[in-house]
Amino acid sequence: MTRTMARKEAKFYDTHYGKEAMCPYCGSDVIWEDCWNCEEGYSHHDCGEDACCCLNPEPNVICDICNGEGGWYVCINSKCNSSAEKMTKEKLE
Repeated sequence: MTRTMARKEAKFYDTHYGKEAMCPYCGSDVIWEDCWNCEEGYSHHDCGEDACCCLNPEPNVICDICNGEGGWYVCINSKCNSSAEKMTKEKLE
């Protein structure tokens, strides 16, 4: 099972390439995966009317799958599991 984490849960570190996200549990790289349910954190349009007559009904309801973040980070380490303890900065160095 792969570990997924919210944007605020991933740890960011300065590298030669700029800031990069790392898994706070095992220290491996993480990749961003877009949410399948929404577009940029909003899932659908709801103006409060039963019969919507909006000319441009843009999504305005925060996605309940990704909590409005638009996706999540996935740890690329296949051995990283949910029972692992979070790593501290000292453990990573």
